[in-house]
Amino acid sequence: MNRVARRVLPVLRGALGLSLARARGVRRPYSMTYILTHRCNFRCAYCDIPDAAGFEMSTAQFQGAIDEFAAAGSSRASFSGGEVLLRDDALAIVGHARRRGLFTSMNTNGWLVEERIAEIAEVLDMMVVSIDGPAEVHDLVRKRRRSYDRVLGAITAARARGIAVATITVISEQNRHVVPEVLDLAARHGFWAYFQPAYRDCFDHGAGLDPALDGPALRGLADELRRARDAGRPVAASPGYLDRLARGPSFGDCGACHAGRYFGTVMPDGTVVPCHLVSRDAVYPNGLEVGFARAFAEMPHPVSGPGCAISPYQETDLVFGLDPRAIGAAFTRMIHAP
Repeated sequence: MNRVARRVLPVLRGALGLSLARARGVRRPYSMTYILTHRCNFRCAYCDIPDAAGFEMSTAQFQGAIDEFAAAGSSRASFSGGEVLLRDDALAIVGHARRRGLFTSMNTNGWLVEERIAEIAEVLDMMVVSIDGPAEVHDLVRKRRRSYDRVLGAITAARARGIAVATITVISEQNRHVVPEVLDLAARHGFWAYFQPAYRDCFDHGAGLDPALDGPALRGLADELRRARDAGRPVAASPGYLDRLARGPSFGDCGACHAGRYFGTVMPDGTVVPCHLVSRDAVYPNGLEVGFARAFAEMPHPVSGPGCAISPYQETDLVFGLDPRAIGAAFTRMIHAP
């Protein structure tokens, strides 16, 4: 099976299952994100995730969670951190999802990718790499010299192996101006570029965005990305995401979000939550205690809230909301390098 078919078939199976679940009004975990660790080898200016590092499930426990969700209908498994590759067993966990027939993606800062690219290529469908702008900006935000060079090395190595690549640029006061440079880089190296605002606290939705990102700034960012997308630039965002971004700092309605209904997140300790931004808003069940499929079925769902600007969550919500533009954009990203 070629790589494109391998990426598309699990998604088509998931789409069929989603149609049945929506008709019956039931929850199904079609796309799950597994946060393997909160540890990280960087201390980025906008990120406080490493401060939450603590207990992490074992290889077997993560694999067991994947098994439960696969049996419950999952078609996609994404893996994130912290920095995923700080775990020696990360690729064994990703590979387990691949063997279960799931579409696999992994978020990484790129630092450790090149040395493990042969293993990565065996188990991964899509790599999502963090990039904060050109070299001087990226290294400043990442607080690590030569981190930009390592990101480019990771992207080049992944593309050479046929792995689909996307980047996420988290926009803050330090890098509000970098959209054109990142899109130039994406066009040269053949990847899709996402952009999203920075939050003050990665686990507290209520803390709000970087204070520099007010309504006019968000509308300006959305307009810039819309013009670039219309011009054929490699903007990963669907039109629906850009519409929501332009409405910020209120981006929709958490109560209507499909997070917790058709997709969700497994934290390093086994807690199952709709998304990481609301992980402190309620007491959520732990899959190690009650079973992962049951934890997903029983977790509280937000009843209100201003939505979020996290691009993967918003795009997934739009897809599960059957937004035709988001579905079309998702298949385009999956099948074609820009």
